Amino acid sequence: MASNSGEEKLALSLISPYLAFFILITIYPVIYNVVLSLERRGVLTLVNYAEVLSDPNFPLILYNTFIWTIGSVTFQFLVGIGVALLLNENFPAKRLFTALIITVPWAMPDVVAGITWRWMYSDVYGVINDLMMKLGLISYPLPWLGDINLARIAVIIANIWKGFPISALIYLSALKTIPDELYEAAKIDGASAWVRFKDVTLPLLSPIIKTTVMLTVIWTVNYFPLIYVMTGGGPANATDTLVTYAYRISFKFTNFSVGAAWATFTFLLMLAFAVVYTKTLMGGRT
Repeated sequence: MASNSGEEKLALSLISPYLAFFILITIYPVIYNVVLSLERRGVLTLVNYAEVLSDPNFPLILYNTFIWTIGSVTFQFLVGIGVALLLNENFPAKRLFTALIITVPWAMPDVVAGITWRWMYSDVYGVINDLMMKLGLISYPLPWLGDINLARIAVIIANIWKGFPISALIYLSALKTIPDELYEAAKIDGASAWVRFKDVTLPLLSPIIKTTVMLTVIWTVNYFPLIYVMTGGGPANATDTLVTYAYRISFKFTNFSVGAAWATFTFLLMLAFAVVYTKTLMGGRT
């Protein structure tokens, strides 16, 4: 018993610095943010949350966040699983393809990616307009980041490019765990490539897909740098999401309590989504 007690004390002493660091950088900021969101002139109140819900931009911010999330997550899944299936096969220049398609978007810093995409979307010297005009798809440069609808599409495309490598790598790792014998048996039964994908690959990837989609939704809703660097939330709040709007409320208009209420609202929204998603789509299984 004494030996076990000594080992427990040693283990506790070893993890204590990491536990303290975790509390310092994670738990304390969350608690502080919640308290700040309830503070108004030194008094704890729900006035800040009432101000969030009564904000004229509140419906637009929710709509933008929904479009941004659905568009990004849907195509990150489709592109990610498509690239994973491709990388699961052997073909010439596979390493070069992996480096260009996977490594570059994943490794590029968010701010650099935002500046690069902003340059590419420029209606004056942007490469996207240039290519589309040379291909005959458009007759004049489009104001990608200056038009309300185009700006929404532009930031979603940029986020798909930046985020799909994570999904692709997760799905590729899962594909490596599927026994080749299952595909061989399906081939013997005369199953086509689509049938093998539908009846073998998808069912076995289903738990990984569900988990990855949930994480991607949370990451996307909370993703800040790309939008802020590309558009700053504009034009006319067209690309503002919950996190970019909370940032501007806090640090541009210096209304930290209301900004904290926006951030806490986002946290509660994501918590509710995670609970409902887990219970309904994952059946309570881990």
